[in-house]
Amino acid sequence: MSSGIFAYVGCYTTLERHAHGTGINVYHVDDTLTTWHHLQTMHTMDNPSFLSLDRSGRFLCAVHGDRNYISAYAINRETGLIEYVSGAESGGMNPVHLLFDPENKYIVIPNYASGSVTSISFDKETGTLGAVLSTVQLPGEPGPHRIEQHCSHPHGVTYDPAQRFIYIPDKGLDCIFIFKLQGGYPQHLFTVPTREGAGPRHIAFHTTEPYAYVINELDCTVTAYKHTRETGELTPIQTILALPDYYTGNSRGAEIATTPDGTAIIVSLRGANLLSIFALDKKTGELRHPQSTSSGGMTPRFFSISPAMSTILVANESSDTIGRISFNAQGFDIAGVEHCTSVESPSCIVLKTMKI
Repeated sequence: MSSGIFAYVGCYTTLERHAHGTGINVYHVDDTLTTWHHLQTMHTMDNPSFLSLDRSGRFLCAVHGDRNYISAYAINRETGLIEYVSGAESGGMNPVHLLFDPENKYIVIPNYASGSVTSISFDKETGTLGAVLSTVQLPGEPGPHRIEQHCSHPHGVTYDPAQRFIYIPDKGLDCIFIFKLQGGYPQHLFTVPTREGAGPRHIAFHTTEPYAYVINELDCTVTAYKHTRETGELTPIQTILALPDYYTGNSRGAEIATTPDGTAIIVSLRGANLLSIFALDKKTGELRHPQSTSSGGMTPRFFSISPAMSTILVANESSDTIGRISFNAQGFDIAGVEHCTSVESPSCIVLKTMKI
């Protein structure tokens, strides 16, 4: 048996999204992540837009954007192919993210259009999705953007490194909700306000230091926070623009991640179609010296970092491409983004290494 890397690519499929994907695509990828061999297209319900492995890595789950649905698939340990296991309602419209609890018994889902957070049960032995356990409506005053902030729009859900607290940035209400999961039921602890009109989207934590970083979708900034590990509180340190000075057009922040070595923060920017990387000061948590490069396509909704190779895989939704770029402590590889494969309307990439 030899080592194999598999890539699972979610997508958008519907006309209202101007999309033409058909489901979840499965690839076998070489060790350098440059050669992609297509293995399978799993035709699914509309818009399998965000994917996540369960805690065991045996199952792949998808939320279905613009719908009220989540689905689960078993991963064949020998071939990497997936097989449908079950589906369930997500408890609200347009689920956009999902999170498995540390015991692999529950899934937490932010529903963007409904302004709610749902928890459902998960059978970790069979991959079967259960019924909705709890749905919490997110309270607050909408932000000033007349189109994109008319109500609550939670867009991400992330555990802190100790997996004690759950963080849900709300683009519509300009705040970050902090929850604790008690027996599968989300309990709201407190709310952290952000800058008016920022539109917080996703949050990433430093791997070793007490810091957290939020990509703000509407004003294309990144906010650094001091993270109090004992209580879960966030205290703002700094807000910095993610766009380069030369860019004067419209743009929207999308994804954010901390590099595995903790030396930098990476974000993607739709509209500008850029990736930006910030050097990170581990003593203060502040970011500096952003460097930007082309994402290699249009609408870089998502990217995934491969820790072993210091490599980013970026999903360019509107140009139907996945690109690859290397980085180090000094920034992005000057060679830029290398084309990996073409796939319709990609919105998420999940990597899994296993024996084949």
